[in-house]
Amino acid sequence: MKVSVVIPSYNEATYIGRLLEDLSQQDFDSFEVIVSDAESKDKTSDVVKNYSDKLDIKLVSSPPKGPANGRNLGAKNAKGKWLLFLDADVEIDDPKFIKKLIAKSDQNNWQTASAKIDPSRGTLKERIGMRANYRYIKLLARTKHPVAPGWCILTKREVFEKHLGFNEKIQFGEDYDYVTRVGDHGYGFVEDTYYYVDFRRAREEGWRLTVKAILNEVYRHTHGYNLENNPYKYEFGKHEKRK
Repeated sequence: MKVSVVIPSYNEATYIGRLLEDLSQQDFDSFEVIVSDAESKDKTSDVVKNYSDKLDIKLVSSPPKGPANGRNLGAKNAKGKWLLFLDADVEIDDPKFIKKLIAKSDQNNWQTASAKIDPSRGTLKERIGMRANYRYIKLLARTKHPVAPGWCILTKREVFEKHLGFNEKIQFGEDYDYVTRVGDHGYGFVEDTYYYVDFRRAREEGWRLTVKAILNEVYRHTHGYNLENNPYKYEFGKHEKRK
């Protein structure tokens, strides 16, 4: 098995089917999908099971302890040489998305990578904010402390295991923490493919999310890039349904 796609989920019945459908259209043969579900109270498991005839898919579950726990559990059940972590509300239009991620990473000897974020389905303000955020994480990719959002992180299994996966003590920013810790093994952005991000969190939390993200970054840079004791939290599974 070349790639294991790991998707943490908690009450994602409204969104996850969209991503699974996109994955079923991928022009790539050697991949499996692991949905790591945090005992959802909605129909997430039913949606996942409906894709058993289209995908090599497995559903694993554990109590809701946050995205880091979900990703780590999925990785433990994965068989792939590469682990591709995607959030349940991501959309992928490019049928060669996985193929391009792997090819570009192999070509550049990247052990961890992410892809281009396309914000085109948001409002003007959302698009501006997302483009600014993308430029920021691209800038950090050139430093000793690169970051990438948990929406899309590709990483070699051996690197993931060597660094003990995502830090489950971190409640906000565990994705940035992981990439910072493994970045010296080789890291980069694949810019000839892209994924869409759902703006639901930004719409639910409004300006508070922006402020929290900025304060979290200030904390990260001023506390030795260690986020274990940061005061900011992420409410896993609390999202409005798509309209």
